[in-house]
Amino acid sequence: MILKLLLLVISVVLLVEAKNEDYKGYRIYNVKFKTEEQQNGYNKLKSDIIDFIRRPSFGNNIVGKAVVPPSHFDFFEEQLEELAIPIDVAVEDLYEHLETVEKSRPRTTNDDPDREFDFDRYHRYEQILNHLHALQEAHENSTIRITVNEFDRTDEDRPIVYLTVSENSATTDKPVVIIEGGINPREWITVPAALNIVNSLTQNAASFLSRADWIIVPVLNPDGYEYTHTNLRLWTKNRSIKSNLGFICPGVNINRNFDVQWGVSDSSSSPCSHMYAGVEAFSEIETQLIKHLIEKYSGRIRLYLSLQNNGGFVSYPWQYERAASGMFRQHHLLGMDMVAAMNESYSLNVGWYALGDRASGTGADYAQMNGVVYSLNIDAVQRGDDGVNIPENEIVGVIEDIWRAVEVAVNDVLN
Repeated sequence: MILKLLLLVISVVLLVEAKNEDYKGYRIYNVKFKTEEQQNGYNKLKSDIIDFIRRPSFGNNIVGKAVVPPSHFDFFEEQLEELAIPIDVAVEDLYEHLETVEKSRPRTTNDDPDREFDFDRYHRYEQILNHLHALQEAHENSTIRITVNEFDRTDEDRPIVYLTVSENSATTDKPVVIIEGGINPREWITVPAALNIVNSLTQNAASFLSRADWIIVPVLNPDGYEYTHTNLRLWTKNRSIKSNLGFICPGVNINRNFDVQWGVSDSSSSPCSHMYAGVEAFSEIETQLIKHLIEKYSGRIRLYLSLQNNGGFVSYPWQYERAASGMFRQHHLLGMDMVAAMNESYSLNVGWYALGDRASGTGADYAQMNGVVYSLNIDAVQRGDDGVNIPENEIVGVIEDIWRAVEVAVNDVLN
């Protein structure tokens, strides 16, 4: 209790500072690989202090976006020149850019917990919880059963929850579909995408709930998600303080905390890094929730989808090594159907190739390693100079596209 009160005091003190103030003077660089050799030199551009909010990919023709602090301008530009990549500054001052984005958002609607829930705004976590409980209550006497399950409390004492959506019957041996959003807190679009899946299920219950039970984790990282609303918009971690530098550099990157070659690739042992993998695998309550679900429904899970926002692609294992799983053919054929169903142009590939590098400790790889035959990422399209700030007037189009991919994936897998 004392620790939680201390965290609350620290949070209040931090809120006195201007939002996104830490980004003053930071730049965003465009990074485009024109050759395989440049792609192979990707690691030369990485460091604990440089944050790729979109990863460059030669194979998928994706222009990367790197957030670089003033202290590393010279280093980063020297590395670009060594790789023969043109220096292209997309945003000269990240703080000023985010201020402009913030001012464009309707201030009177986004932060009101009593506002009616809809899908053309980004909502705070309290609003989301209210919406989930309202859904549960609305379906109490329905043929659809929606249950809000509280797994535990986060480091900042928020409930971390998941929904179960099923027919209101006694059948307990149906296949299971698990979908999670918000694993990276700055990727706001994944949250309405997950919630829209729940909404679509209620409208198409006979088609989907008769064949499978659904588990939806709308916001896997509640503390980080709230922090992106109140403090740093591009925050990547949760707010845990388990490391020896926890009070100075809080947070663990949840999608590097799973027990799959933990801490080896695209991860950091530094608590101050945006890629910090934690003190050990499964050190965080957020990854423990996914572990719990995969163990609880072992043998029944037919599909695991992680919703992310890194550039418009569908990917499948592996991410932790430069290889595909033994399910390559099935994964690729399923992915082709998913991509074909979407209006926007999405690419398709093995996870490590789509990301441009190996990545250890990811949720999709963990699910695959633990018996989930179909385990994929859907990375939503990005927009604008910083990629992740998808305008609110484009939310509906993006999340409906994701639903089309989910619908096809479930039909393919269950059939």
